Amino acid sequence: MRLNLFLARAAGGSRREADGWIRDGRVTINGEPPRGFGHPIDPDRDRITLGGRLVRLPAEPRWLAYNKPPGVLVSRRGQGGNPTIYDLLGARAAGLHPVGRLDLESEGLLLLTDDGTLSEALLHPRSALRREYRVWVAPAPDTARLRLLRAGAVVEGETVVPDRVTVEGTERGQGILRIDLREGKKREIRILAKQAGLVVRRLQRVAFGPVVLGGLRRGLVRRLESAEIAALRRGAIPRGGRLSPRGAR
Repeated sequence: MRLNLFLARAAGGSRREADGWIRDGRVTINGEPPRGFGHPIDPDRDRITLGGRLVRLPAEPRWLAYNKPPGVLVSRRGQGGNPTIYDLLGARAAGLHPVGRLDLESEGLLLLTDDGTLSEALLHPRSALRREYRVWVAPAPDTARLRLLRAGAVVEGETVVPDRVTVEGTERGQGILRIDLREGKKREIRILAKQAGLVVRRLQRVAFGPVVLGGLRRGLVRRLESAEIAALRRGAIPRGGRLSPRGAR
């Protein structure tokens, strides 16, 4: 296993942060400095320390579902006075990283885990995992705008076409839509809406693959059931492929 991947999962940081710890001389392997970021290690045999503290992989991967409120950053560093998910969750999120992102204004289902192998597989384009959103837009879309929305738009240099767009209803002159996507590009729904002449007033993710937000109240977390984790694992495997063992690269 690569040292920086081990540190990211065992010490609760990103791989970039792990590279920084190694670069700053805070990491030892069996009492010796490592030979670079990707130094191969055996988690079961090697003694890895960070800042003099022994670090180990968690015995079992942890998975949480979080109903992220709007106005909260999915980041370890705050900016502009906005709190981060780690500020709000505290010890409950220690050692966990988000699976994908929700932008500052968006809310709803966010998965957190320390299982780097599975989370990377879930985000890989080959998995094409469905994300479902409930979106409030203005004005309430007519047939022409819905046609434009369903036609897709260019996001980060690639054409993104929704799997499904349905009208749920109207509320105070706004349309309430359900939009399903299989990409995870930055601000893609807002870009799709703008292309169709719509402004997003509220955006809530209600499902990520087999995991649904359900009745989880805003700001609260719950542990995923074993059946949900198994379903995520199945969803991460491309047809005819397989998922690498936990911790492999």
